[in-house]
Amino acid sequence: MRGVRGDECSRKAPAALWCPAKTDYGDVVHREQYRTAFSQVRLDEAGRRAGSGPIMVHEWPAERDSTNTRLAALLESGVRVPDFAVVGADHQVGGQGRLGRTWSVPARAALTFSVPVAVPAGTDLSCLGWIPVVTGLAVTRALADLGVEAGIKWPNDVLSAEGRKLCGILSRLVLLPDGGRTVVVGIGTNVSLTEEELPVGTATSILLEGGRPDREALLAAIMLRLPGLIREVLDAGPGFSATRAAAEVREAMVTLGSRVRVHLPGDTSFTGTAAGLDAEANLLVRRDAEASAGGSGAGAPAVDGGAVPAGQADAAGQAGLVRVSAGDVVHVRPA
Repeated sequence: MRGVRGDECSRKAPAALWCPAKTDYGDVVHREQYRTAFSQVRLDEAGRRAGSGPIMVHEWPAERDSTNTRLAALLESGVRVPDFAVVGADHQVGGQGRLGRTWSVPARAALTFSVPVAVPAGTDLSCLGWIPVVTGLAVTRALADLGVEAGIKWPNDVLSAEGRKLCGILSRLVLLPDGGRTVVVGIGTNVSLTEEELPVGTATSILLEGGRPDREALLAAIMLRLPGLIREVLDAGPGFSATRAAAEVREAMVTLGSRVRVHLPGDTSFTGTAAGLDAEANLLVRRDAEASAGGSGAGAPAVDGGAVPAGQADAAGQAGLVRVSAGDVVHVRPA
């Protein structure tokens, strides 16, 4: 449900969804009570209701260029930030995406935050590709708590049921002064943006999807799930691909089973069917000439059946199973 007026809610919205009573959403969202400054008290209350327990907030200023950049700078300078302690901001003015893309939304209209996760010594770093997608799983489950149906788009987005972007995820590996490694995971979710405020026409927000636009409740719901999922990745290492959590990622990933166009550096691209995820969470795409209705679907286990890296795929368009890593691609879009 998108763009529903308050006086239509009783007829169109499930009881679990939040709706402004008898009021146009564009008016309601600009009232101060719906775009208040972040509150630790409200977060603590939301955490108790969600069952996540206390959530440590390291810092949350009114404005920040990028929470990912800020947290990485703290860690690189030797500041000890506990695992999953939140570095957030009410207004992120230089939010970062893959390949240096930037974005910004109105103050207090989005939930923007980052958390650190220490990588234990001896961890096989090949498993780290799962972190953005399990983060997407945590976000989709949290959005469901607020009344919004969503799915994961490989490698780092969360989309509404209509395929519009609700959330972007960016992770980076930071080298610490003592030689240790920490992954910084950044999450930005559109909460109370109206149609006129959306940064692009393919985006949406919790408000526009008929959900409850509550930043503290969303943060608590994400943090209820995120630590356990990421710790499972780090504990299982290369074996994570065979876990139940990995299967749930595949089930929630709307990319799998769909036809896609993979855009590569150098203005080249190819089309095919997204067939699965390999052991490192790379996307396996079966090029069109070999794609068939019997290919693996969203719930199927990923099998790396002799896939070649995207950068080595035949430029003439030879069919085959192509392994696509997040670092290989400019975009993966519906074909």
